[in-house]
Amino acid sequence: MSVLKKFNYLIAAGVLFGNAAHAEDQQYLIGVNSFGESAEYAHTLTEEIQAHPWVVNGKVKIVVFDGKFDPLLQSNAIDTMITQKFDAIIMESFDKDASAAPIEKAIDAGMPVIGSALETSSEKITSQIIVDDPLGGKMIGDFMSERLKGKGNVVLLEGPIGQSAQISRRQGIDVSLATNTGLKLIASKSANWSRAEGQAVMENWLSAYSGQINGVLSENDEMALGAIEAIKSAGLDPKDIPVIAIDGIPDGKRAIQNGEMYMSLYKYAKAEGQGAIDLALRNLVGESYEPQSEIWKTLKIDWAGGTAKHYTVPWLVLNHENIGEYLD
Repeated sequence: MSVLKKFNYLIAAGVLFGNAAHAEDQQYLIGVNSFGESAEYAHTLTEEIQAHPWVVNGKVKIVVFDGKFDPLLQSNAIDTMITQKFDAIIMESFDKDASAAPIEKAIDAGMPVIGSALETSSEKITSQIIVDDPLGGKMIGDFMSERLKGKGNVVLLEGPIGQSAQISRRQGIDVSLATNTGLKLIASKSANWSRAEGQAVMENWLSAYSGQINGVLSENDEMALGAIEAIKSAGLDPKDIPVIAIDGIPDGKRAIQNGEMYMSLYKYAKAEGQGAIDLALRNLVGESYEPQSEIWKTLKIDWAGGTAKHYTVPWLVLNHENIGEYLD
């Protein structure tokens, strides 16, 4: 029995595997092209994929390729999956444009590719299930305007430049700023989804704009948590400089609970992960396949026969009033 038949879960980075054909019991082999397992959200997404009913009962084998925030590694992973004849790919595109050609190579090889968590510019991708990132960006901008009563200086921590979430969330934030003209964006910089980089950037801003920053917008929780650490290290109270972010990771939820983070938008890893597996299986099994994850019913996402090009996962606002319901 090959290595792939012995293990349910394996993180790989460009390593060639043995024969990836179906096992004797007709298990499907699906590759997960993660944008970077060191990111808490990506790791949570992987865990949710592993909890899909057909993965748990052995009908699906999952192999996770750690993209390590590198489009080339993601491209190489697709080459490996094509060579090893995987049945389908779940694609978390680190770079929106760079992912297009590798995705289309896999599709031309006859493999369905389902986009999850992050968008690609490829129009050939089989299907995508993600949140509405422009809407998310607009929402956090609008919430900041509400919190600051329509007026104040804000700074913005951005994700890796060129990644779909960075592009789309920034678009939404810009729409909000254009509407809420009392907010002034005095600085913005990428901190690459990193808590450590978010802290370093915020430390610099607190020095350069001493006493001028009224609020912090962050395109993810990790960077926001770094900004909060910088605020506290400077002897300031995070309650006086509201921080609003996106993702709703466990540490972010705890920061909301203790009042250090004003609010966050929850990004459903279970929906983006297990939903993608259901869509891949619909392409592999055929029209008789019924979605196995509960997310379609609980979040009221229209299955649409499993053949739609795009599925939108709704946002959930996490704040001090409701956070107790969502703590892990």
